[in-house]
Amino acid sequence: MIRITTNGTLRGYQTNLNRSSVNLSQTRDKVLTQRNFNSYAEDPAAATQAFKLRRSFSRTSDQLSNTQSVTKKFESAWDAINTVKSNLTEKTAKVSALSGINGSTGTGRQPLGKVLAAAADSVVQTMNSQYGTSFIFAGNDALSGAPFAWNTDGDLTYRGIAVDSASAADQQKLQTMSAETSYVDIGSGLSEQNGEVLNASAFNAAISGLQYLGYGTDADGDPKNAASLMKELSDIFTRCDADTGAYANATDEKDANRLCKKLQGTLDNMTNEWSTLSGKASYLTGTEDRLTNMVDDLNNQILQVEQVDLASAITDFSWAQYCYNAALKVGNSILSQSLIDYMN
Repeated sequence: MIRITTNGTLRGYQTNLNRSSVNLSQTRDKVLTQRNFNSYAEDPAAATQAFKLRRSFSRTSDQLSNTQSVTKKFESAWDAINTVKSNLTEKTAKVSALSGINGSTGTGRQPLGKVLAAAADSVVQTMNSQYGTSFIFAGNDALSGAPFAWNTDGDLTYRGIAVDSASAADQQKLQTMSAETSYVDIGSGLSEQNGEVLNASAFNAAISGLQYLGYGTDADGDPKNAASLMKELSDIFTRCDADTGAYANATDEKDANRLCKKLQGTLDNMTNEWSTLSGKASYLTGTEDRLTNMVDDLNNQILQVEQVDLASAITDFSWAQYCYNAALKVGNSILSQSLIDYMN
């Protein structure tokens, strides 16, 4: 026969009461936090899975943020080039140039020259557009200042170098700047080889205005830049007679016809580059949609691992509270009987 002492009964009761109290606290925490676990020790397998999911979620969120920023930049660039291509060059500069070389409108050559000069200035101002604090068409040096400017000699410069310079060194610099890169991770498996980012694994966010306006000179020594051609045509028309519209000399007339044809060539190049830019903007928009869906899916997976079933958690809490209250009532009975035994 085993005799159960009062102290033994109390110790067993205290152990069970503490267990009920801890269980009540844990179930209460689950209801309040709505989490399956609050430490790695509570559920190592689920915590490990949650860590991997959260790491993927963080990386994908960063990629989405990068993509959204670059998309807005390229959309702004698309709008700027569209303005230059449609409103300033095709509707203003092209029409003015064709009207200027047309004999029937020759008397208006001087005013047309002023229109061309104003259009060239507007083109440069538009190509100096900003997105936030960075200049859109400044390549990978978007924070240093406006890329395009007219120097004291009236020549157009790009980041301090004359775009129509015949210097081989300047041409090399301009060629390098026109092909600059600034890679951004947009979820294409960013990787590198020999310390260099693989261009297929990242997106080049650098946009050089030289790609759209052109740079350098051709075999005739004429500029390949649209704004420079407009300025030269403007100078020729401004020199024409104000009353008759006659050219200052035969060379000016010959140059005007030649430069007008070359202006059309620069516009064709701008249209091709604009189409390429449009394709990149569309690709970025599709990538943004894909990453948005990935972020939503990862967030749902994280919730499935970490978030409790609230109905089940409330049921467990109610049961734990009932058990704890029952334990307290049992305690009252034990303590009461022990006191009577002591008095006896």
